[in-house]
Amino acid sequence: MRFLPRFRRRPALAPITPVTAFSPTGVTAGTRWLRCDTTACAHLTFAHTPEAGGFRCTECGHLKGAEA
Repeated sequence: MRFLPRFRRRPALAPITPVTAFSPTGVTAGTRWLRCDTTACAHLTFAHTPEAGGFRCTECGHLKGAEA
């Protein structure tokens, strides 16, 4: 009978390890996730770090005004 080999036992799965807590390494205080206004970032949302004139995009370096 050919259907019997299908009923073999599967190997045991690896144990699930607990997820560690999120650690925001390198995130500056005051960082905001804003929509970037440049086509280089394709108008997607990226982290913007606070700067004197507003917020600077961490991907392309574009400076967004303080009203953001």
